[in-house]
Amino acid sequence: MKKHLIKGLAALMTAGVLTGCSSDYLDVAPVTTASAALVETTEEGAELAYYGICRSMYSQYSSFYNYMFFNGEPYVSMFYGELQGEDYFSYFMLSSIATNGTGENNRLQSGWVPTMAWNYCYNLINQANAILVNIDNIPGDEQNLMGIKAKCLTLRAHAYVRLLQIYAPRWEDSNEGEKMVAPLRVVPGTGDIPLSSMNDILARIYDDISEAEKLYTDYEVDRYFNWEPNIDVARGILVRAALIKHDWPTAQAKAKAARADYPIMTAEEYKGGFANANKEWMWNNAAESDGIYYAAHGSVYACNGPYPGVWNLGAGAINYQTYKKIPAGDVRADLFFTPDKLNSNLVRPAHFWNKNYITPGTMDLRTANQLMIGQVNLFCEEHYPTDTSVQWNPPYTNFQTGTNDGVYCGFGAQFKFWGMEDFGTNSFPFMRGAEMLLAEAEAAYYNGDETTAINNLLELNAQRNPNYTCNKTGEFLLNEIRIQRRIELWGEGHNWFDFKRWNLPINRTAWKEGDVNSNNVPEAYSKSLPASDPSWRYIVPNSETQYNMAIDRSLLD
Repeated sequence: MKKHLIKGLAALMTAGVLTGCSSDYLDVAPVTTASAALVETTEEGAELAYYGICRSMYSQYSSFYNYMFFNGEPYVSMFYGELQGEDYFSYFMLSSIATNGTGENNRLQSGWVPTMAWNYCYNLINQANAILVNIDNIPGDEQNLMGIKAKCLTLRAHAYVRLLQIYAPRWEDSNEGEKMVAPLRVVPGTGDIPLSSMNDILARIYDDISEAEKLYTDYEVDRYFNWEPNIDVARGILVRAALIKHDWPTAQAKAKAARADYPIMTAEEYKGGFANANKEWMWNNAAESDGIYYAAHGSVYACNGPYPGVWNLGAGAINYQTYKKIPAGDVRADLFFTPDKLNSNLVRPAHFWNKNYITPGTMDLRTANQLMIGQVNLFCEEHYPTDTSVQWNPPYTNFQTGTNDGVYCGFGAQFKFWGMEDFGTNSFPFMRGAEMLLAEAEAAYYNGDETTAINNLLELNAQRNPNYTCNKTGEFLLNEIRIQRRIELWGEGHNWFDFKRWNLPINRTAWKEGDVNSNNVPEAYSKSLPASDPSWRYIVPNSETQYNMAIDRSLLD
């Protein structure tokens, strides 16, 4: 793209040029402050509209059903990809949105749970379509215009992958992809359009990425910011689609190509705070607070974010049964406060299951016992990020008062995600090289290439665990690939999506008084969700069907 346009357009974008903050994508203007005529006929208008799409992936959708924490891609990742999965527990989300994560709200046609993701995805699609429909006829710098086209194709494909992850059945339940899922919109507008099958949507994703790859290559298209897509992101999006379809040859080849320029971050970088992108991050939002404020990912999910401290609700914890699968000596284990982290003869691991040391309804460790409070505070003091370029606010502390008195810090509390500045600003990884490496390993396994799968695991763990070895085969190897993915990508928005495509049940067991073999999840948040449960497939919301008369709901059975 022409460099002289970037600075000005980025400034406009930061100022909030996107108007896509309605609670219904049918009411969302598909472009920025530029008029439709400007977008359809000028290079500058098309470029401005493209940057508007990028911005809409991380914006405060304050009017989106009056739910101020919806911020685009990070929210979709966390609420849909993590909260209802097996490995992540958030008392903040449990208490603030009044859901226990069991999935019953996923099937409410008029509910906000199925509506928000649907509207977000079609907002991206509609904006991309408004550019793509005329981009070939706009005069100007051909390389720049074809770069915009490639990136819009990539973003449209990404939105359709999200729709499949949330609203489609599992591949095993799709009748080889013939089950109907959602309307396939490839031109701007909101007219009546019938449902399309999973296969039709997958074919569009494959075609969009194929065309985008050719444009990226033929026109030597690059990007200036990591929040833009590029050819590697496009390949990564295709990998996600291929995993849904169980297209293992495509997944293996494209994952290897996608991650080639993104070496696995070191152990020190992994403990850096996950607030600033490093060389492994393929795609992420900008680490900025302009226009995002308390809707920032770190505001809610960072261990030093304002809501965990001021609202006394915590910043997420790892399922203890999952934690116990992390091998000894693994750097990732050090990012969670668990019984093995105690440094006292007076507080013992068994006290984590004693209500005199922990609050059963929340898993709060800073309530009942001063000795336990001291252990929590010591861990907080000793586990600041390794990234010393940032002056980090302290974890699990009320940033308004500067104290940790009464501030919730729970069993399994995470120290992986940190925020900067008062709002908890941080970058959130939309895609990382490790995701692609683990996708390559999984696909290689199904392709009968266990040697590659093992080598992938060894490559990852060379930066995670100096004692790691792997000589597993068959189902044991597959399980190892899966647990490595769950550990490595914890809290990054993959868990529920992965369990869905793996056709596995979720079994989030509860904490029990006196039972040291039990979990760290309050009874109200425990969950058993069989693979056959209908809530794995979110329902098409009324926000679509009350306007789109061509949809036949009977086809969604």
